[in-house]
Order: sequence, then C-alpha cells, then structure tokens
Amino acid sequence: MQELSGYWEGYFIYGLGFELPFFGERVKMNAQLSFDETEIIGTLTEEKGPFSTGKTVAINGIIEDFLISLQVQYSTNPVFLEDGFTTEEIEHEFTINYNGTIDFQKKAMHGLWYMENEIESQLDLEIPPAEGLWVLKKTDKPKSDFDYSLLGL
Repeated sequence: MQELSGYWEGYFIYGLGFELPFFGERVKMNAQLSFDETEIIGTLTEEKGPFSTGKTVAINGIIEDFLISLQVQYSTNPVFLEDGFTTEEIEHEFTINYNGTIDFQKKAMHGLWYMENEIESQLDLEIPPAEGLWVLKKTDKPKSDFDYSLLGL
C-alpha cells in the first residue's frame, strides 16, 4: 500500500442538489495521502469557488479490497445569506463523504460524494442534500510549492 502514498489530484462534479449553471461543473482538488493496510489519512485541498472553500482540510478513511470510503469535515465556512449574494463567515460543521472504488494498477479512485443536510450551526441553516461524482489519480507533485489557492484559483 505504501506505493499509493503521496500526491493525488483530480476533481469533483456538482450533481444533484445544485442548479444550473453549477450543476455539472468540475472543481479541481488535490490530496496528500498516506495508505496502510486498511486506513487512509492525509489532507485535501479544493479549488475555491461559489460552493467550495479552497481550504486544506484533514481527510481520513478506510480501504477494504477495492472499496474506499473517505470523509472530510469542514467548519467555519462562508455561508450565503438570504439575499443570495452576501457571504458571512459562520461557525458551522458539515461532513462530505466520498465513497467509491480504487484501481490499484492505474493508481486511480473514483465514486460518489454526498453531503447530507444535517449541519450543526448557530443559525437555522437549511441546506439541501447534495451529491456528485469525484475522481483522484496518483501523480507527481507539481514542481512549484506555491499555494495557488491564495489567488482564489
């Protein structure tokens, strides 16, 4: 499993729970993952966008045969207010689950991500459940260590 440890990059796609123009849009992400026989731990960074934070967060999960299950937990994120345009940093927590399969020969994994609407918050937030597709492939880390998320890319 050690040969799988390292830098991974890919994307997720906004699916059910998102309206046009966001439905079907790809969001780039990368991860630094460590594998052992049954566990995966590391960090995940997603491209900043209207519904993605651009933060680097902890990711952990399990692997059994070719099945994979990962979880990412977010807290204190920008939330769109009732006007639909204004955002405010609100302390709230939610979890995104990434379930799927891994191809050991191709060093790639893909599946379905989902977010349930149970969000712990000081506000009465109503966020519909959402889901979509995701894919990550092991690759060489880019030559530059520059954090492009600082530019909002």
